[in-house]
Amino acid sequence: MVNRLPAWLFLFAALLLIAMALMPMLRVAFNIDQKFYLQFWTVVILLIGGLMCGLTAMILLIKRQPLINWSLSEQTVVLEKSDLLRFHGCGLLIFTGVPMLNFLLAYYLWVKNRNRGEAFDRLGQEVVNFQVTIYLYLLLSLFLVFALIGIVTTPLILGFHLLVTVIAILYAGRGSNFKYPTNIPIFQARK
Repeated sequence: MVNRLPAWLFLFAALLLIAMALMPMLRVAFNIDQKFYLQFWTVVILLIGGLMCGLTAMILLIKRQPLINWSLSEQTVVLEKSDLLRFHGCGLLIFTGVPMLNFLLAYYLWVKNRNRGEAFDRLGQEVVNFQVTIYLYLLLSLFLVFALIGIVTTPLILGFHLLVTVIAILYAGRGSNFKYPTNIPIFQARK
């Protein structure tokens, strides 16, 4: 049933729920309101719902992209540093506060460039896999907030994401490929 629904519907629900959770925090941060009016558990539940809808949208978007069977006779394209930096730099957008911007830009770059060669397709799959994996880990961490462990694991996951993304960007600056650790192979499961 979920496969028949449009991905934009889940994306819109995710953005709405995450915005409802983050907006009161931003209003307090910018001194629009003096007091934070939402309860902690309400924020956690809104974030969990937003991440669940967002992950559903991400997986629907990925599943709807046709696989490209690259034959051995295909010309291999060498990725330039700017291409590598653009793909890996998408991960830093998670810290802008705009929900799922890191995934959406990585997905856009992958879909736009994947027909240029197998190297672009593989790199895009690797980056998109990592963004989805981080959102899955954040979702699990938010569930662990109810056991109070998530209060510690959520910042650790975000710190891990930052560290791995910076290392990937440094690799890209040298012109070499980077294999993301702890990636859940969503694309391999499709084959």
